[in-house]
Amino acid sequence: MEWFNITWIFGIITIACAFFFLQMLLEYNNERGKIMPQLRKVRDIRKRHEGEIEKVDGLAKDAEEKMVELDSELDQLKGQTSEFEEKVAVLRKRSGEGNEA
Repeated sequence: MEWFNITWIFGIITIACAFFFLQMLLEYNNERGKIMPQLRKVRDIRKRHEGEIEKVDGLAKDAEEKMVELDSELDQLKGQTSEFEEKVAVLRKRSGEGNEA
């Protein structure tokens, strides 16, 4: 049984691995060829709309800053409202005391 040698087995396994590697390489190139045009389209679209994206980002930042300003104004108005409500309550109390006498 000299033909059943360990070197033959390793040789066959090596050839099978090389064949598998070549098959994977060809499949990779095939799939890459399908995907690359789509990636190019995405890059082109991004380049065309890059200015618009920057504008939208700037507008979003401005809107956030304006929202912070409006929140602070709202807090001030809530404080003033509570002060006025307290003053109205005091005036009602006083006018109630004046009507009872």
